[in-house]
Amino acid sequence: MTTVVLACCLGVVALLLDESYRQAVLRGAEDQLRAVANGLLGAAVERGDHLVFAELGEQRLSQPDSGLYAYVDAAGAGVIWRSPTVLVAATGIADEPPIARPAPGESYFGPVQKAGDPRRFVYAYTVVWEALNDMELTFWVLADQHPYLRQLSAFRQDIVVWLGVAAAVFVAIQFAALRWGLAPVRRMADRIRGLESGKRRNIGDDYPRELSGLAGNLNRFIAHERANRDRYRRAMDDLAHSLKTPLAVLKNAVRHDGEHADTGACVLSEQIERMESTVGHQLSRAAAVPAALPLVRVSVMGTAERIVRAVERAYADKPVTTELVTSGLSVRVDERDLMEMLGNLIENAFKYTRSRVRLSVRDVANGVEVWVEDDGDGIAPAQRTAVLERGTRVDTKSPGQGIGLAVVVEIAAAYEGALAIEASDLGGARLRLRLPG
Repeated sequence: MTTVVLACCLGVVALLLDESYRQAVLRGAEDQLRAVANGLLGAAVERGDHLVFAELGEQRLSQPDSGLYAYVDAAGAGVIWRSPTVLVAATGIADEPPIARPAPGESYFGPVQKAGDPRRFVYAYTVVWEALNDMELTFWVLADQHPYLRQLSAFRQDIVVWLGVAAAVFVAIQFAALRWGLAPVRRMADRIRGLESGKRRNIGDDYPRELSGLAGNLNRFIAHERANRDRYRRAMDDLAHSLKTPLAVLKNAVRHDGEHADTGACVLSEQIERMESTVGHQLSRAAAVPAALPLVRVSVMGTAERIVRAVERAYADKPVTTELVTSGLSVRVDERDLMEMLGNLIENAFKYTRSRVRLSVRDVANGVEVWVEDDGDGIAPAQRTAVLERGTRVDTKSPGQGIGLAVVVEIAAAYEGALAIEASDLGGARLRLRLPG
């Protein structure tokens, strides 16, 4: 952007210099032709009813092909004198005036070009010559424009060269200054990348005054986040430690009473295993977030069937018909994350349905979609965004904390997935979960 601005500014400067020099060339040409005309006026001598010039002040008037011409004509009498260059010119320079004759005492200067003639500058000055019966005489001086145009062209070439050199030097200086000035920023960026890779614990404080405040704030923020993370990890450790003992007691009780176990005991054992897995998984997630998608694919419908069986027993007093649209599709998601997401969606469907829940898995571009639908009251369009936020609940009659769908959104986002709410043809809500295939 700076280079573009520089080019525009230098272009304007070049135009101004060119116009200024062109005006100077025109003024110089006018001064030269006026001097020739004044020299002719001073050298003119009356001889009878004619003028003669004892000597020509300008030698070029006597040199063929010099490009300088002069003649004098009288009003009503025609040309009364021609310079030698006019006499030997290939074209009839004095055949007719190139412009209208100026009034007595006035002069004219400007470029002219007659058909078939080269471009020339002309200077004309009209006087009243008293010794010749007050005859109006006009002194004409013409000069080819080629020398002046060559001079202007050479100047333009010099301007282009020197402005180009100045631009190159300026850009080089600017690049060096920017590189030197941005060196601390590059150093900070490198250290931030070191933080991301785990090679550094802060970004240091060796920065100029302009960046020292930012660096200090970043270091404080990093330290604060590290402390929060440590506290979170310790809290998760405490949670795991607190839950492991009662879980172990329940597991041992189920194992010792295995010979008298019924279906409920099997379900209890299965849920204890799931609770242990969830505790371990949440603890590992608190420590670090995986950088890539899992390599092992997990069957969506297989996981969903296990959750449905458990939820059906939890809602055994509610007559719900569950429809599973079987599919062999799988997703690249950690199985415990998939159970967390599907568990929340299916449990919500059972909680708000009247009598029917449908679960289907569909193949879509770049992934898989899981549809969980019910025939309950549904979710109004104006509330669909709000219910996805943590702590927001539309239904205050049923127990809960309003974080289930928010957890699904957060876990899905970690896998570049998404959760959307729509209306189902069953009459209730359709929760559409998109995951990488």
